[in-house]
Amino acid sequence: MRAARSKCRDERGVVAIEFMLVISMLIVVFLLMLQYAVRAHAERIAAAAAEEGLAAAATYDGTAADAERVALDYLTRLGPGLNTTTVDASRNATSATVTVSGNVDQLIPFLSISVNVRVEGPVERFVEESTGASP
Repeated sequence: MRAARSKCRDERGVVAIEFMLVISMLIVVFLLMLQYAVRAHAERIAAAAAEEGLAAAATYDGTAADAERVALDYLTRLGPGLNTTTVDASRNATSATVTVSGNVDQLIPFLSISVNVRVEGPVERFVEESTGASP
């Protein structure tokens, strides 16, 4: 009887170990999905701020400084989502460009994600009407 009993392994507690392994992997997958959602939200925030800055720079009397000021103000009003944000804007006679960069809030340690959104568009300008004969 004793020989038969020693041949069989004692598997008590194996289910608890397997359960812990599966649960820990599920938690990691859930945190990765949540981090992706936070990144997508931060990208939307950056895109909205860049569009607002572009709208300010593209006006007839707008400047690159106006674009930076409006985009930064918009970022502060939107609230959390992006950390250490930077706004760069440029404008020439025909187009304006606004770039918003920042770091995404971290949910998983040692996983730093940054977002960089660049928008470009034409600027309003006065164009004289041609004096040629119209049909």
